[in-house]
Amino acid sequence: MNPFVTLWSRKRVLKRGRLTSCMILIALVMAPLVCALIFSDSMMEGITSKYIYLSDGHLQVSWEEGGKELSRFDSSGLKDMIYSVDEVTSGYALMYSSTATASIMVKGVADDYFNERRMEQITIGIPSQTTASSSAVHGIGVSRTTAEELQVGIGDRVALMIVPDDPDKVLRPVLCRIDWIFYSGYDQLDGLLCFTDVEYAKTLYGAESSTCLEVLVTPEYMEKLDDVIAAMEDGYDISKWNEHNISVYENFITSRQMILIILLLVVAVAAFYTASVAQQMVQDDIQDIAISKLIGASDSLVRKSAFLSVYAVTVAGMLLGIILGLLIGCNLGPILTWLSSLGIKSLSFYLLDFDITVPWLQVLLISACLLVISFLAINISLRRTRRITPMRLFTSL
Repeated sequence: MNPFVTLWSRKRVLKRGRLTSCMILIALVMAPLVCALIFSDSMMEGITSKYIYLSDGHLQVSWEEGGKELSRFDSSGLKDMIYSVDEVTSGYALMYSSTATASIMVKGVADDYFNERRMEQITIGIPSQTTASSSAVHGIGVSRTTAEELQVGIGDRVALMIVPDDPDKVLRPVLCRIDWIFYSGYDQLDGLLCFTDVEYAKTLYGAESSTCLEVLVTPEYMEKLDDVIAAMEDGYDISKWNEHNISVYENFITSRQMILIILLLVVAVAAFYTASVAQQMVQDDIQDIAISKLIGASDSLVRKSAFLSVYAVTVAGMLLGIILGLLIGCNLGPILTWLSSLGIKSLSFYLLDFDITVPWLQVLLISACLLVISFLAINISLRRTRRITPMRLFTSL
């Protein structure tokens, strides 16, 4: 590199106050953007896991007319793909207490339904000591959200108005006892779920369409569900989790896209700020630029030295901001725990208990956007150095 370019670029960077504010601004923009990406992406991944493990499974295998019975489904040859297969009977109901009403989905599951993977997504309270042998009233598990809404607790009785899965049947009430209370951390999902024994659920929802097999796949195939479906035997209706939660899935996709667009716009504004810094630097250094041209420096050398000064500070600020954002984003746990303990009603729409994941692709995207726009904006703003001639030395006296 030309010694003149190197020397003058270092001189500009080392001048206090001129470019320091640019670096600090870029860092202060990048840090919250990276933190916001980590929070939003991790939260959406966490909500997705809640729906998969507690509501629908990765795949659902259902009976189809003319097909095979669910009891004949065999996954023994797919052990490397499938983690578990659980029979589930579900239907909708209205739950009544003495004070309030809630609309829920009753899920009938077996005792081994809550395996290790599902227990990572849910916290179950101490079960009631009342057993089926000592009471004709069947036990159910409700969420903390539903229990608070209905003002009930473990051992209390509630009425379920069963919404029939057969058009020929009518609404009928049943009395149930709350045996346990669960909490997953996401109130929007918790408020919809209620668990009971699968055999009892079959007496409430007798249609074959109400029973399915929930399939959880191994981590290696979570992004390859089509491969798992292709490997399964024919004769069943197989669907993915997002096909049962279309609105939720589409909201996630839309939210991610909108968040990324907003962050890119913020980055673009910060990048254009570097152009104004370059313009101000040229304005401050008019005499130095004129002297440089007087002793033989070309326009390209002057522009290159000014560009390197501003761009180096921009890159430094970006890297500093990314590091700060990663440090804050990867240590959000205590902050989220504190927010969750406040019991703020509006926070019920968010999941505040999730594993932190860094969306490296999106971080690289906004970083590349900052670098490209800064590169173009700085070069355009430095074109005015062509109009600075040695004559400026005499006109400025």
